[in-house]
Amino acid sequence: MTNVSIRTLILELVTAQGASHIRELHVEVLKARPDTPEHTIRARLSEAAAEGLLNRLGEGFYDMYAEDEGMTSVVSYPNRGSCWGRSSFRGNCSGHLFKNLVLRYKARSVADPMLGSGTTRDVVAGLNKYKKANISFWGSDLSQGFDLTKQDIPGKFDFCWIHAPYWNIIRYSSNSGDLSNCEGYEEFRKLLIVCLKRCYDALLPGGRLAVLIGDVRRRGKYTPIVKDVLTFPYGEIRSIIIKIQHNCVSDRKFYGKLEDPPIKHEYCVVFKKPKYELKVA
Repeated sequence: MTNVSIRTLILELVTAQGASHIRELHVEVLKARPDTPEHTIRARLSEAAAEGLLNRLGEGFYDMYAEDEGMTSVVSYPNRGSCWGRSSFRGNCSGHLFKNLVLRYKARSVADPMLGSGTTRDVVAGLNKYKKANISFWGSDLSQGFDLTKQDIPGKFDFCWIHAPYWNIIRYSSNSGDLSNCEGYEEFRKLLIVCLKRCYDALLPGGRLAVLIGDVRRRGKYTPIVKDVLTFPYGEIRSIIIKIQHNCVSDRKFYGKLEDPPIKHEYCVVFKKPKYELKVA
């Protein structure tokens, strides 16, 4: 593989996998030629683009940070984005949906109070570096000493993203503020609503709250967590996006023929805070 030219690698990957911002072409090339300077890949890619061979690349080398303007209410991201967050972190999600929502809503300030693997932080850092987006970001979680069940988010933001645990599917810690540590669903539901309210309160007028959540099936019982998100009594629901799940730990397990189809989707529910809210006396 070391004798293969960078240009050949680029052309082979584009031919096989489509637009390079989807496959993160620069990362794929570095896997095969880890000693290659980034500027060399840029140069070879520019040459190929000038020859009209890579017309689907869009604007520039780092077009993985461009908005997917054709995004619909159903999204699927088989490649989570290896530049963003820690893929080994259980329950982490792709940064593509977050990136597209930040760009669509033209957010200038973003908060993530359950930072987890750091995906949202890395996406914003990339947008600022490669797209000169100038987006301010605040993120934290229990591992950094911030407990959303007990603390307000510091500041006001255009966009707040929260990817809470899906109840106790994955146990993250024994902390009392960890929603995955709730034994009963009612306890989880109450804490989830507390967390959503703190996120909503941190929004500027006209700001958006995006809640990524999935349902749970355990021992044959289906718990529709999204139902309690949809009945959140603040703001206005503007979108319900269905996100197909990929690369889950459960995908590597064989359960035999199940009575009901396995869950392979999540929901991203987007709320908008009115520009003017009536104050209750």
